[in-house]
Amino acid sequence: MRSLIPALLALSACTTAPEPQAAVDGPLSVVDRRMVDALGREVLLRGINARVRGLFDVTFDDGRQELETIPVFTGEDCAFLSTQLGLNALRLPVNWSAVEPVRGEYDQGYLDAITTLVDACAQAHVWVLVDLHQDAFSKEVGEDGAPLWAILPPPTPDQLLEGPLDDLGRRRMSGVVLSAFESLWNDTDGLVGAYADMAAHLASAIEGHEGTAGIELMNEPVIFSSPERLDDFHARVGEAVAAAAPSLPIFFEPNSIRNLVDVAPVNTPVPFGNAVYAPHVYTDVFEDGWASEDELAVHTSVAAARDEANQHHAALFVGEFGADPSSERGNHYTRTALDAYDEVVAAWSYWVYEEQSQGSWGLYDPPTDGSARGALRGPVSEVLARPYPRAVDGHIASIAWDAETKRLTVGLSGAGEGLHQISRPLRTWPDAVQATCDGEAAEVSDRGAWIDVACAGKTLMVEPG
Repeated sequence: MRSLIPALLALSACTTAPEPQAAVDGPLSVVDRRMVDALGREVLLRGINARVRGLFDVTFDDGRQELETIPVFTGEDCAFLSTQLGLNALRLPVNWSAVEPVRGEYDQGYLDAITTLVDACAQAHVWVLVDLHQDAFSKEVGEDGAPLWAILPPPTPDQLLEGPLDDLGRRRMSGVVLSAFESLWNDTDGLVGAYADMAAHLASAIEGHEGTAGIELMNEPVIFSSPERLDDFHARVGEAVAAAAPSLPIFFEPNSIRNLVDVAPVNTPVPFGNAVYAPHVYTDVFEDGWASEDELAVHTSVAAARDEANQHHAALFVGEFGADPSSERGNHYTRTALDAYDEVVAAWSYWVYEEQSQGSWGLYDPPTDGSARGALRGPVSEVLARPYPRAVDGHIASIAWDAETKRLTVGLSGAGEGLHQISRPLRTWPDAVQATCDGEAAEVSDRGAWIDVACAGKTLMVEPG
């Protein structure tokens, strides 16, 4: 989630990335820094984050007030993302506190609730990335994440908190939160091993579901000294996940300080294959709401993320980005970010689908009349309803979107005779579209959320027609 970390880390030089590993069996896998499906097509994930009531754990069973209101999200919302916005991915935050509330005991009901939503979104042709989310370490002393038993040293009764989250900045930098992170990175009382076991158990539960895009090891890890400990954490947890669920892509983030400094030098490339580098891009958003409107800074951050992913020999997926969607500046930021992602052919997930607290970002206004959901915000929805290649038989060499003509141009490399999938958001292309392959008319098959079109050439163009 959005980070407010006010300190910087010493950053070290990078080393050489490992050699690419062979593809693994499964719905999605990573081959030579690209995500591919079972047909060998390059897949581009583009979607949204959604904190889901019943899955995002911010409630207590001891009488304390819940931290914030978490909206309902169902398969119908995934269908809206797919058909209206043309998106094919959901980043789903879940929490260690709910997976393993008691050490060594996993909540099967919670795991079933996760896979139920994964299956529902698969019916809408939306992949789900299951994200082990934390902010300020734990709901008990901060915002969300770890169970009470994993907070070391154990918090005193007066350190246990409740809602509302009107002191979020203080929580994120409190002594108890920072000490808990230090205990985790230092593997106090075997915490890293416990986390690795939990992540492996979760991975094995979601692996067999065809809508699963992967598992993310930890949202926005916070570390201020000895950053190599984060490398050790990723290696240990990632290898446990790979052993438990060998076909599952593993998403991992750099130190969350990247949210502020826009770069994360690679000290040690991850030792596991099937890897997806998943940084967040919030260039100047937290500092002053992107008052400068410096588009070059956003492009520079995204280009650096692509380079960092290459050093890890990983695919690139920007797990979070965004700005205040109720302002034109915020939507300008989002448009600029989408341009930057097209420039480096990056996958992404916008923050957030709906939010009724913390500034109320998202695609919907906060409810004001007692309804469950406010009105849809048209401007940000139109920004996100941007066509792109969902899957191509070959490689995606380039992406160019012309908002004036509503024309998408996809550069292809090594294209075969198979069909390419091009997203077809109804908010942008409500009527028929036409396609050309190297300037010649190409047949289009309408599949609802996307179109199928064959093109064995180098340039595929789709536009209203």
